[in-house]
Amino acid sequence: MPLLTPALALAYLRELSLDVRAAVVLGPRGERLAGDAALAEPARAALAAGEGVRRAPAPQGTLLAARRPDGTAIAVVAGPQALLELVAHDLEQVLGDLSET
Repeated sequence: MPLLTPALALAYLRELSLDVRAAVVLGPRGERLAGDAALAEPARAALAAGEGVRRAPAPQGTLLAARRPDGTAIAVVAGPQALLELVAHDLEQVLGDLSET
């Protein structure tokens, strides 16, 4: 699969996971590259808690966030109908397909 731009990565993720309510891509320094501006700060906070896919409660569901070793990250808010393990898997897959920022 060709590498995805931040905007295409979010569009693809929304197609894979139907109950994604919000999504954001953050660059290596935590800057928002695409997606919902309101999700950027909660995503940074979740990512600060450690490695791997991080989960945190969110007003519309569950926040899931993952980061690559270079610091680039994707975070989504999954609604109550989402299968969280599947969303986490999709998140990691799309993160791996994201172009270098």
